[in-house]
Amino acid sequence: MAGRSRQTATKAGDGYGEAGGTGVRFALTWPRPATALSVLGHAVFLALLAIEAPRHIAAMRPPAAVEVVMVAPAASRPPPPVTVPSPVANAGPAAAAQPEAVDRPAAPPAQPARPPSGARVTATEYFAGAVLDDPRNRTTRRKLAALGSDERLIQLCNIEAMEQLRRWKAGFVADHVVAYATADPSLTATSIEAPGAAVHAGGEWYRLSFACTATAGLDRVASFAFTLGRPIPRRQWEEDNLPELVDGDPTD
Repeated sequence: MAGRSRQTATKAGDGYGEAGGTGVRFALTWPRPATALSVLGHAVFLALLAIEAPRHIAAMRPPAAVEVVMVAPAASRPPPPVTVPSPVANAGPAAAAQPEAVDRPAAPPAQPARPPSGARVTATEYFAGAVLDDPRNRTTRRKLAALGSDERLIQLCNIEAMEQLRRWKAGFVADHVVAYATADPSLTATSIEAPGAAVHAGGEWYRLSFACTATAGLDRVASFAFTLGRPIPRRQWEEDNLPELVDGDPTD
């Protein structure tokens, strides 16, 4: 043991130190070459990691939020009218050889055909109830409900008269009916006979006679028959208290 201690003490210049004056020496151990290289490698790796870390962090940031705007589909538009070219415009050189057209006075515009009059028409379908059930006629329905029973019956049958006439004759668009134009109607709780009624259509007043029966609730028509008469001369409109109407509305 003493010999080994002396041998160790002789290597004071090779990394050994001496503690005070006690004669006790201790060894200063240096890292092995492999360990030093490992530590150095880790230090370099950590330095590179510190440099690269911000790049990786920046790359992992979520993208900015994208605002999605929902655009409603464009409203459907009717297709443009189809223009049919005149035969002269479509003709080729042969059209130039045709004799020049002779100017003739323009024919007067065709007058709308008046509906036949005098025939009694008995309806098999009734439309006033469906008209009043339409959500667009909610205001009219409320107004009718606020009327007295006689006036409600008259107005219900007036609506039925207009709808029946529109379906009976194409192009005859009735927009106003007066049940008592030239004679007072006869009323019961659910029926009306109006021999002196009048209907307005196409800027004219026509004589009208109709018989109408409603349901007990005065909200549906149970039977209807009518006779359309001739146009009422304009000079009689004031006498019969018939207003001059434009599209169903009184004029000033």
